[in-house]
Amino acid sequence: MKKILSTLILVFAGASMQTHAAPEIVPLHLEAMKKEALDSIPPFPEDELLSEKQENWTKIVYHGEVVVALYESTPALIAVNKPFPYDEFVYVLEGELILTHIDGKKQTFKAGDSFLVPKGFLGTWHMTKHFREMVVVETKAMMEAEGM
Repeated sequence: MKKILSTLILVFAGASMQTHAAPEIVPLHLEAMKKEALDSIPPFPEDELLSEKQENWTKIVYHGEVVVALYESTPALIAVNKPFPYDEFVYVLEGELILTHIDGKKQTFKAGDSFLVPKGFLGTWHMTKHFREMVVVETKAMMEAEGM
């Protein structure tokens, strides 16, 4: 998970910060996000990847006090062995995700569902089929988690 987060940070850090005299509303058109082209990123590290192989992609669609990003993956089972470093809001755009807490409680999320992965979460993240999500994370918390 850390390698994926580091890649997101690098993409974020490479983007230029813009300031505006007046805040602007940023429309998040979910149908368009389902079709948005994403950039390939490295697979999860072997010690976190519990399935055979995996490919994933991402794109930052907004950055400011929060980062809004798209993430896509082939089916995979990922171990979250280290406490999740921050709160992450997730909106499922495509596919299915089964989150299993370390205590064994399972929750299934499908396209159209939204949820919050709380800071400290431990367990597994199982994308049962091709999966795409929009995530929203506080920028400062994400950068602190990655030591930036």
